[in-house]
Amino acid sequence: MNRFVISLVVFTNMIFSSPIPWEFPKAHGIHPSFDTEWYYITGHLTDENNMLHGFQVTFFRHKLSAIKDSKSPWNSPHLYTAHFAFTNGEDKTFQHYEAMGRSSYGIAGGQSDSMGVFIRDWSLKMIDDVIHIDIKTENGRFKLNLSSQKPIVFHGKNGYSKKSDVNERFSYYYSFTRLVGTGNFQQASKSLKFQSASAWMDREIFNSLLDKEQIGWDWFAIQLANGEEIMAFQVRSDTKAPYYSGTFISESGASKPLSKDDFTLTPLEFWTSPKSNITYPIKWQLKLLKRNQNFIISARFNHQELQNTIPFPFYYWEGQCDVTGTHSGQAYMELVGY
Repeated sequence: MNRFVISLVVFTNMIFSSPIPWEFPKAHGIHPSFDTEWYYITGHLTDENNMLHGFQVTFFRHKLSAIKDSKSPWNSPHLYTAHFAFTNGEDKTFQHYEAMGRSSYGIAGGQSDSMGVFIRDWSLKMIDDVIHIDIKTENGRFKLNLSSQKPIVFHGKNGYSKKSDVNERFSYYYSFTRLVGTGNFQQASKSLKFQSASAWMDREIFNSLLDKEQIGWDWFAIQLANGEEIMAFQVRSDTKAPYYSGTFISESGASKPLSKDDFTLTPLEFWTSPKSNITYPIKWQLKLLKRNQNFIISARFNHQELQNTIPFPFYYWEGQCDVTGTHSGQAYMELVGY
């Protein structure tokens, strides 16, 4: 991804909104005073034949600048975009779909009092603490119901997650790190019924995310078989060392922040996409130094690259991974800015 595309993704106006009061379920709703926010759900699905699959569902809200004196219904305050990706473990394929719509004519929208966003016939909503995903594509309909086994995890200080040594670069960031449920993917060629799901939801809300020297990030959402989770990321720069941050979550749900003194991330293997000619690090070593733990995170399939066309064309890699080392597990990894 080139620098110009990254700048479109991460730079917004420099108006800072007030800190978010974490009052749920209202805080799950949209926050229209902020420029950008997303609901990011990734996870691992086991079908009735015990075959493992992976998925990603993401909804974005982008604040739009109103056109002065325009009375057009298209002069809407928000643009919504969404992505759905499915990693089929049986036939080793990777499918990717997109949706986009303005908050005009009922095409797209979001609730401010609870979790609820939609773009035409794509929707994500929470009812009685259950998250419902419903995605209709030209190749079938994906539905998943998820509930959390653990309390919400706030990253950084009460959800204030820095992305740089410059204080203004941050997001308000929380997660559900252990969602479980069931669902199905009804396709014309073959229908899959998922007897179990283990998912992770990231929620980020921000105005300005990266410094101008920062070019991208590597992000990991790790679910270990012993019931623990790890979120870790590094934000890369052309001119200085990466910025590191993360969170360790115990089996009971207690969380502890991780800084650059707590862990290291080292790329071990690389893969060059035949579509974009971009080279991605698709195998990593994560060391938790103070816990004396060592993990290897490996892409389950290399070809989990997303070719986005909305809101503008760009490539990035995000996919299902295996975890070995001190403990085994599963992960999702996102590689942006290569």
